[in-house]
Amino acid sequence: MTLSRKSIDQAVSPFYEEWADLRQQMQSCFQQQAGDCRELIAQGYGVYKALQKTLVGLFGSAAPSPLNENERLEFVRNSKSAHAASRQLEQLFGELKKKVARIKIGYPAE
Repeated sequence: MTLSRKSIDQAVSPFYEEWADLRQQMQSCFQQQAGDCRELIAQGYGVYKALQKTLVGLFGSAAPSPLNENERLEFVRNSKSAHAASRQLEQLFGELKKKVARIKIGYPAE
């Protein structure tokens, strides 16, 4: 498969859409102080890991990743503070989205 901006978008967009839904659910969970929001964070972690796997499939060893990604994901997985973990996930998704956008510039539109 020849990579293009469109094919990259088609590959990563579902992950960002799923993350946007989870993020809203997390915000509601925290606002309602509904107790433990860890299940939502675990789902977000799973979405991020699946996105990573997709990017490695697309770009191989040149797949983009945020600074200190593994350490930050470990923090999310082991964090006692659900809110801190959700913020870290939010930052990771945002940074990765920017890195993917920078890489896409080098590919043809179609």
